[in-house]
Amino acid sequence: PKIAGGFRYSYLNNNEIGYIQYSSFSNGFSSANLHYIDYYFKDTKGIIIDVRNNGGGQLNYSELLASCFFKEKTITGYMKHKTGKGHDDFSDPMPIYTDPSTAPIDWSDKTIVILTNRKCYSATNDFIVRVKHAPNVVVIGGITGGGGGMPLSQELPNGWMIRFSAVPMFDSDMNHTEFGVEPDIEVHITEQNIENGEDAIIDKAIEYIYAIHNTDTTN
Repeated sequence: PKIAGGFRYSYLNNNEIGYIQYSSFSNGFSSANLHYIDYYFKDTKGIIIDVRNNGGGQLNYSELLASCFFKEKTITGYMKHKTGKGHDDFSDPMPIYTDPSTAPIDWSDKTIVILTNRKCYSATNDFIVRVKHAPNVVVIGGITGGGGGMPLSQELPNGWMIRFSAVPMFDSDMNHTEFGVEPDIEVHITEQNIENGEDAIIDKAIEYIYAIHNTDTTN
């Protein structure tokens, strides 16, 4: 596979489908990286973005990547801020927006499949919450791991470190996202898949892209 910033990417199925693996939102990338990948996959039927096992990282990279799938500023969630010491002392919901990308890239018209599993946390959870509002994106795999609510770290008197979500986060329908985000199409890898060296989630993504384009996968 080729590498651009934090991305590893390659073709699948006779160059008809693009595949991007992004293993951590701590691995930076630039608008130029995105533009190059966009050009590389310009003739594909669709793109698969694999964020399985991505434990999170920088929220700004989540927003930057998600922006590639939107043509206009969109409310993609809400957050509440703590306003007092009481258990339920929180502000009214404040909207979270995702703006269109300022980079020379627009994936809002291309079929995009994003792969998830239970090991998608933090910034990855935030990314999935955002992209589920893009009309051309479908999420395939398992529920994410959650933990997207602006983490705060604190050292206890005994030296232990604790890390927790300090701000409750919601999707645009005010569903809590802290405990994970459901995929649009749920698929899991079975023990039989593992024995056979198969990736049922990628296979389903390929099948979906061909179905959208009315193309027989055997051709």
